[in-house]
Amino acid sequence: MLPNQRLKQCLPLKFKNGALVKQFSKPCVSCGEMLQANDMLGIARLVENHIAIAAKAHCPKCDAEFGVCCIIDDEKKVRRLILPQFAFNLYLRNLPLQAAEIEAAAAPREVETTPVVASPAPRIISPANIQRAIEVIGSYQAKPIPAWVVVDGQQLNFDRVSPDARVADGEFLLDGCFIYRG
Repeated sequence: MLPNQRLKQCLPLKFKNGALVKQFSKPCVSCGEMLQANDMLGIARLVENHIAIAAKAHCPKCDAEFGVCCIIDDEKKVRRLILPQFAFNLYLRNLPLQAAEIEAAAAPREVETTPVVASPAPRIISPANIQRAIEVIGSYQAKPIPAWVVVDGQQLNFDRVSPDARVADGEFLLDGCFIYRG
């Protein structure tokens, strides 16, 4: 099962016809503030010739939270779905991975630049304390990428590939390049 994440991390998605969806926004149902993909936690996936989105939006201006459930066709027309957000989200997270999603997970992602604050070095964990998922979501430099790992009893989901092995607080480095988060 895929983890929920900021929608910004799910985008861009490319249709078979070459159309590309780079961003997604929605007005707050309470105050009208325009929320961006970074304000939404959930999942966006390419399903056949549609992008399906199921997320929970949080407005930083008025603190309202609401569900977002829609599909975008290959002409970039957005259609609202009348479904419970949690049910559609669960459905999308449990769909089998498609070849394009496996490649995208293995590709290095563009990383936001933020000021680096000195933090303690990541803790070194012996391989005896790590349990890897059997489910592989792709590969990077001929290394399989487990969908999740369990470290000291805590399940961490795959987040990104980091060729330079940089990790932040709350992240776990596996095989020198795979970053996992709780």
